Amino acid sequence: MKVSYKAAIALALAILEVSLWSIFLQIGGSKIGILPELFYGFLIGSIASLAISFAVNRGRGLVALTKQPRLFGIILVAGLLNDLFTQLFLGIGTLGTNPSVGSILYRTWPVFVALLTPMILRQKVKRAQYLATVIGFLGVYVIVSGGTLFSISASQVPFIGVLLLAAFSSTFSILIMNKYNADTAGAIAVFNVSSFTAVAALVLATNTSISIAFTPAVVLSLLFLGIVAYAIGTTLYYFAIKSLGPLITGNVALAVPFMTIAFSFLILGTPIEPYYIAAALLISAGILLQRRYSAHQQRVTKNKALDSLTIFDVTGVFIGNKSPEIMGGISGENRAFAIRAKGRKLDAKAHGSVFNKYGCISFTSREPHAATTPEEISRINEAMGLSNSDIALIGLGHPDKLEDAFAELVSASGSEPDSSIAEWGE
Repeated sequence: MKVSYKAAIALALAILEVSLWSIFLQIGGSKIGILPELFYGFLIGSIASLAISFAVNRGRGLVALTKQPRLFGIILVAGLLNDLFTQLFLGIGTLGTNPSVGSILYRTWPVFVALLTPMILRQKVKRAQYLATVIGFLGVYVIVSGGTLFSISASQVPFIGVLLLAAFSSTFSILIMNKYNADTAGAIAVFNVSSFTAVAALVLATNTSISIAFTPAVVLSLLFLGIVAYAIGTTLYYFAIKSLGPLITGNVALAVPFMTIAFSFLILGTPIEPYYIAAALLISAGILLQRRYSAHQQRVTKNKALDSLTIFDVTGVFIGNKSPEIMGGISGENRAFAIRAKGRKLDAKAHGSVFNKYGCISFTSREPHAATTPEEISRINEAMGLSNSDIALIGLGHPDKLEDAFAELVSASGSEPDSSIAEWGE
């Protein structure tokens, strides 16, 4: 089965899980409290995610991650943001409002992405994306005002703020995981183990009792959160993001608030207020507009020689590639960048020697690396919109080094018009 098909199935399952997430948070949290719920949820999630890591690659990805202290620390921070802080904030906010409100406000994380992308991922953000941010926050205001537009429910304001903190924490985690590449199953195991450790420390520090009544509803809630949400669902979701990219996953995730509203009504009997739908539609419109203008992310380059070019980030195409050389080329902070060559000639020795000098590897869509697959090359051609006369030059390595290599190659081509290196362009 193609990687793209696997990722699509993974995303569909993850979206179903996320739609039920806040509902089970409220079921368990209302009966035993947020800290005991997270304590047992992350304990179960740790065991389940370690089992998944072992099943996927005998735990080799996790072991490799522990041997890279800097990357391990970065993934640990991403895990605490995604699991501990997001879950803590989402649980508190949902208890103070309801699952429908919690789900709608949590889905604002793509709006925060538009604001933080230039700083963290060094990608350009267009004016239309900032307009999308305003539209998204109008949806937030509809929730804050209780649908009246002119008054705010004072009792829910603190909880709404906490829900937005949950979205903000998730935003940082997603951006970190997009910037740094690590074995997904191993990373999710780190997410759960680190979050369980932190929650256990909070339990001790606050002298919170974890002696609870394991009623059927509580057990079901904890098993869902630990196994389905924190282990399986998170693994599937990040696999889908890395394989399909934020564009597709973000669009599909628009269904989550509507699904949660329906599930919350069916399971808990939560009334469906008309303004929930209005808020969800506004937030969805903001996200769709943002995604429409971020389909082809352009890197903010440091080198002036690259100002006239679009550098495509195609790292996600190679997620799942088993070649040590390819995976090494995109591991950690390394990326895969590609630019379009207008001509039909592209000397492999010329670009190979330049990229090798910077510790990077390079190949083209016409003469791909032996370890790449036809599906990977096809996805690159489609993402870049290449014509029959175009070639994609692809480089793998540290982002700054890749920029230097592309700049040297383009400059050399410009100074030698009769060179066999192709013209470059949009």
